[in-house]
Formats: sequence, structure tokens, C-alpha cells
Amino acid sequence: LPQVSKGYQRQQHPPQGCGTGRNMVENVKEIERQGLLNGDDRQSNSAGRPNEDIEDLGEIKGYWTKSARFASDNWVPLVANSFEWFEFASFAYLVDPISQNFANGNKVAVWFIFSLAFICRPLGGIIIGLVGDKMGRKPAFWIASVTVIASTVLQGALPSSRWGGSFGQKMGLAGLLILRITQGLGIGGEMGSGIVYLAESSPRRFVGMTMAWLSISGGAGFLLASFFSAMLRSVLTEDELLDWGWRLPFLVALIPGIIVLDMLSQLQETPEYEQTVEANQVVQGSAFVPRVIALIFMCAGAAAFWYVGCVYIFDWIMANGLKENVMWIAVLQNFCSFPAALASGFLTDHMGLEYAFKAVLVFTALVGLPMYMITADNLNYMIVIIGPGILFGFASGSLGVVTALLSVDLFPPILRHRSVGLGYNLSLCIFGGLGPAWVQLAESFTNVAGAYFLLLTSLTSLLIFVTAGQKMLKRKEFSASRRRDNSRVLFN
Repeated sequence: LPQVSKGYQRQQHPPQGCGTGRNMVENVKEIERQGLLNGDDRQSNSAGRPNEDIEDLGEIKGYWTKSARFASDNWVPLVANSFEWFEFASFAYLVDPISQNFANGNKVAVWFIFSLAFICRPLGGIIIGLVGDKMGRKPAFWIASVTVIASTVLQGALPSSRWGGSFGQKMGLAGLLILRITQGLGIGGEMGSGIVYLAESSPRRFVGMTMAWLSISGGAGFLLASFFSAMLRSVLTEDELLDWGWRLPFLVALIPGIIVLDMLSQLQETPEYEQTVEANQVVQGSAFVPRVIALIFMCAGAAAFWYVGCVYIFDWIMANGLKENVMWIAVLQNFCSFPAALASGFLTDHMGLEYAFKAVLVFTALVGLPMYMITADNLNYMIVIIGPGILFGFASGSLGVVTALLSVDLFPPILRHRSVGLGYNLSLCIFGGLGPAWVQLAESFTNVAGAYFLLLTSLTSLLIFVTAGQKMLKRKEFSASRRRDNSRVLFN
């Protein structure tokens, strides 16, 4: 048999005389879980279809218990992910007071500053991704987190028009631009680090549920940010919010941030990355370039929905006249994303990534346009609760699971961190971070530009996945060389 990993020999079906029964099944299970040298067996097994080579997942005893236990054993990256998304989302939920302090109330300018972090995310994804591929997932995760936490805390300490007059406003605006850039670099690396670290550490049999817990942790960050914003708007007067209230979500990040960094320093390296280093792999082939391009468009629907349908829409609702208690509906939306993420993870593990990805995008397309239009025509609390609140929350949680796992399964471990960091973050930059700016520009033609934007991006992602993504998940276009014994494994 061809040697493909130290201590393992792989074939799909054991021939006669090679041993049968439980021992062979256990070996196949372990091989599929480890993902071999370059992760392509991780792809071929369940990236596109259910985990049939191992056993029927519906019959695995303790599926929910085991996946929850894995999440509890790997809670550090989940907490770090949640904490950092709280910091990032706080800016979006406080655009109005921030614009008053730094841009004389110009929200378009502040949304552009918000998008600066997204513009810088792909660069951060590549830089920190290179660290992750060359030095390990653990140091890359830690470096990204340090950058994000420091940038966040300093944003809350900037001078502004209310704390420094005209000169303070100019200095604060310059500092805000710089800190948003550095925060974007860190978030770009952190996002790829979290996805890759957990996907490579998780047993394949419930990797979809692992991605669900990652999605929930990010949703928890958004939930805390929306809750904090709603509390500030409810408890403080408008002057208090403008003077110092908007600073609190940034400043309170200091102590928890130090704790998170200490916990991250205790992480262990992922087994799959250690196997790759041990095998001394060299990947040949340029197929990762079209895969990165495809990933950008396959994640477009999710990126647009998260930042137009889940963040910008509440600013749009308030601008159209419904101002009181709207942020509490944003809290409800984030709550609804949690069970949706679990359902999406369960669907992915049982039906396969191909089926789950298409199902989630169809649901997103069917929900986004109609509910946005209905909300525009009937702007009342009941409609906002049902549409942007509940249904958009379900779509948001479902999208997080399938896009994260798709990003991982497209690439071999030796290129994975940088490829995910580049493709995933470019998509979030173009269709997510810049999404509110695109929509605001288009609103000069129609007030429901956001609805068409959500539909267009969802259909684009679905089309690219059906025509190219499914083939990429099934086809192996990389070759992996191992210098140690001069053997070579080709994946064609």
C-alpha cells in the first residue's frame, strides 16, 4: 500500500487477507479524522456529502454530547473569538455617537472608517496566515489577538470634538483611522486562525457542529455588543452617550483582553498542522489561486447578510423613523442565530457540506429580499421583530457554519491558513464591510437598495458554488512531496 502518513496506511476497502472487522474500521475512522497529510481526505470524505465511509452519523451514540464536550474542552479559542467580535461590533452599533465626536455627524464618513478595517483584513489574513502556516496556528492566533485588543482599547481613549475641541477632533480622527487599520489587520488574522484551529482540531464526525459553536461564539460577541449598546441608549441621556458613554465598550475590553491573551498562550498546536510539519511537505500546483477567487464569491452572500442584514439594517430602520427600542430587536436577532447555527451544524454533519451550503443560501435568498421590502412598506415593531429580528437571525447563524467549513475544506493544511485568511477576508471586505457604503450610495435611487444587494450576493454565491465550488471540493489539484523519504503522494 502507498505510504501516506507516518504510522498509517490507507485504502478505501480492506482487501481479503488484510484483516477485517472492528480493528480495520477503527483504523479507517482514525485516518479520516486525522485528515492525512494534506487534508484532501478531510475534503473528500464529507466536504461534499455525508460521512458514509465511517458510519451513519444519525446512529452515533452521544453525537450531541461528544460535540458539546469537544467545545467545552476547546473553549479558549471560542471565548477569544467571542470577545474580539464584541469589540469589533461595538463600533457598528455606536455609529451615531462616534460620527458626532469625529465627523460632525457625517455617518457616511464613519461607515467608511468602519470599512477600513475590512479593507485591511485580507492583508492581515495573509501576514498572520503566513505565520500560521510557517510557525504554527497557536502563535498566529496570539499575535492576531494582541493586535485586536490593543487597537480596541486605544479607540476608547481617543480625543474628540467633545474632549478637545477642533484640535482634539482632528487628532482623534487621525488616531481612529490608524487604529481601525491595525484592528482590521488583527481581525483578518484572528478570523482565519479561529476557523482553521478548531476545524483541524475537531474530529470529522462532528466538525459541522464545531463550526456551529464557533459561529455561536461570534454571535455571542455581537449579542453582547448589541446588548451593551441597547443598555447605553436606555440608561444614559443623549449628551452622556455622546460625551463618554460610547467609549465604555472599548475601554472595558482591557482586563478581559489580558485574560484572553493569557489563555491563548496555553493553547496546544493542532494535530493536523503537526503532521504536516513532521512530513516536511512541499505543495506543488497553482490551483489554490482560482480556489481563493471562488471562495471570495461563495462567501459573498454571507458577508452581505451579516453586515447589511444584521448590522446596517437597524441603522436604516432608525433613520426611517422607528427609533425607540430598535437595538433590543438586534439583541433578539443574535439570540435567534444560536439555534440556527446548531441546526446548520447538524445538517452539515448528517447531509454533507454541499447539501447544507445550497439549502442555507436558498433560505437566505428567500428571506432577505421579501422581508426587507415588507419592512420598508410596513415599518412597525411586529414586522421588524419577525423579519430583521427572527428570520434574519436564523439566516445569520446558518451561514456562519457552512462558509467557515467550506473555507477550510478548499485548501490543504500547508496553504490553508493564508488562503482562508485571504479569500474569506476579501469577501468580507468587498461585500461585508463595504456593504453598508454600497447600499447607502444606491439608496439615492431606491430606499430598498439593501434588499436587492442581499438577493444579488446570495444568488451569486449559490451560482459560483454550484458551477465551481462543488467540483473543487471533489477534485484534488495539489501534489504533496515529502522530502524525508523522497516519496510523493499525488492528488488528482
